[in-house]
Amino acid sequence: MKTEFTTVTLADQVEDKIINYIKENHLSPGDSLPNEKEFVESMGISRNVVREAMSRLRMLGLIQTRPRRGIIITEPPLLNGFKKVLDPNLLSIETIKEMMGMRIALEIGITDFIFVNVTEKDITELEKIVSRQQAIGINNLLIEDEMLFHTKIYEIAGNKFILQFNEIMHPIFVFAKQNYDSYFQPVNIKLKEKNKIVMHADLLQLIKEGKKDEYQNAMKAHLQPYWEFLYNYNKK
Repeated sequence: MKTEFTTVTLADQVEDKIINYIKENHLSPGDSLPNEKEFVESMGISRNVVREAMSRLRMLGLIQTRPRRGIIITEPPLLNGFKKVLDPNLLSIETIKEMMGMRIALEIGITDFIFVNVTEKDITELEKIVSRQQAIGINNLLIEDEMLFHTKIYEIAGNKFILQFNEIMHPIFVFAKQNYDSYFQPVNIKLKEKNKIVMHADLLQLIKEGKKDEYQNAMKAHLQPYWEFLYNYNKK
């Protein structure tokens, strides 16, 4: 049995203690923290260690130093750090497939939000996107063209976290298009031959008609190539 050991540094410990201090004192964004000197005295450690821990918390977006107010707790941008380090070239095929699975679950799961929030203005914008894509032709769409419709769907859902996730996923789908398109194309051809391919225009029509359940099933069919990739690519 293999055991992994993780070295916990003093800065790691101080970072955890400061976070616990915030929790135990029920502090919220906008509240002030003690200065570095106070933490040095209360923890009995060097100022350099406290300074390193504070620097890490600033990088995470948990604290800021403001003139005349000192160290202030801030609400962290939850996905920003993830976005900065995400490079599909550094991810295994299994991780890429897992992220695609998240997208499938997300797009199907936000159906109720879409039908509650959609407006006539949203439908007009979707119509413009679909018209442009039809003029270009499905075989000539770039990944950016493909994502325009889905990004608008996320906007209609009205959840900023979902929009941020969409931005993070964009390089994953660019990477997949560039490296695995030879897999997706035969799946699309097979669906088209069976008259089972679902286009953006079909999804838009169901939104316009208010057919929520049919839209959800249609979205599943629209994402079928990704589903096939998720469960069949590299299958032994």
